[in-house]
Amino acid sequence: MPALTKAQKKLAQAAEDSFNRTYAVQFGEERWQQTLYPTLKASTRYAALTNRFAVTDLDAIFSQEQAAKLQAIEFLSESDLSNSKPLSSFQWDISEAEATFPPPQPDSSSSLMTHWNLDAASLLAVNVLDPKPGDKVFDLCAAPGGKSVALAQFLRPDNYDDASPTLGGGCLHSNEVNTGRNKRLASNLQSYLPAALFKTGEVKVLKLDGTEPFSLQTLPHGPGGYDKVLLDAPCSSERHVIHAHEKAKQSGRLADEMTSWRSGQSKKMAKTQVALLMTALKAVRIGGRVLYATCSLSNDENDSVIEKGMELVQKEHKKSGIKWDFAVRSGDLTAKGLAEWAEPTKYGWLVLPDHPSGGKWGPLFFALLEKVEA
Repeated sequence: MPALTKAQKKLAQAAEDSFNRTYAVQFGEERWQQTLYPTLKASTRYAALTNRFAVTDLDAIFSQEQAAKLQAIEFLSESDLSNSKPLSSFQWDISEAEATFPPPQPDSSSSLMTHWNLDAASLLAVNVLDPKPGDKVFDLCAAPGGKSVALAQFLRPDNYDDASPTLGGGCLHSNEVNTGRNKRLASNLQSYLPAALFKTGEVKVLKLDGTEPFSLQTLPHGPGGYDKVLLDAPCSSERHVIHAHEKAKQSGRLADEMTSWRSGQSKKMAKTQVALLMTALKAVRIGGRVLYATCSLSNDENDSVIEKGMELVQKEHKKSGIKWDFAVRSGDLTAKGLAEWAEPTKYGWLVLPDHPSGGKWGPLFFALLEKVEA
């Protein structure tokens, strides 16, 4: 492989310097250089979410040696979030943080996949949304499907019957507008959830453009028809940029993810995120809740999107006389153990891998919003 030219090296260094300056300003130079960037550069740590719809024998998934290293993850307890069911998920012992979980496999009894490997911060966000059996749930940007699989675990009633599966009046509608990602989402959900739930329409895969206002009219339950909406919005995903950059440096290459990065791109991304947030708010009923989340580090894509959403709702009050507003409920979670996972922001919480707990999860920002009467 030919060595980088002087001009290429200069381009790469300029992009890296701009990237580091941007986030050193937000998080402080000392934290960014000494703890946050090094932990973001490290391999992503995964947890294994077990699938309650499969008749799962964990001994068939993990070897005896592996099982000895597993620790159950405790999210917000039932006393913290009424009627919530703790997700059955596991992590490696912290000394084995870099290890890889065995890949998901079909369960011998149900043929459904046994577990899903993902960052535990994603499971925390689902736990905070707190869907319950009977809830109508809309996952607006669902691909590849891990959070939808997690949402489904909450929707499974206690009296769930494997012979005649039903969500007891609830539903899970998972959406992805990109054709390739939509196909992957559908394939994944069909691998994890019983076919009967798709036949009854309790589980659907949708292909709507959430940035277009008219998409609301094509929702199966229409505007205001859902109890809970999860919006895991597309974002700048800086950890992916860092991983690509570090990998490229090791082999003497340039990573497009870093060389194409610009300090103003988060503000451009935020326009899409705000449009999606407005769709999420219009899709949920009065009294229902929206969880807005990103894996971005940027305030522009996190708290600022919530702030812009507030401004747009006020404009719609004047323009079209809508009868609803939204309230930020993230602060209600302060006393519920979230500080063991995340740090509070103006409107939400931010899980970062240099958190003092040593969990090494994230990054993930989330804000809990409730639609209320205007």
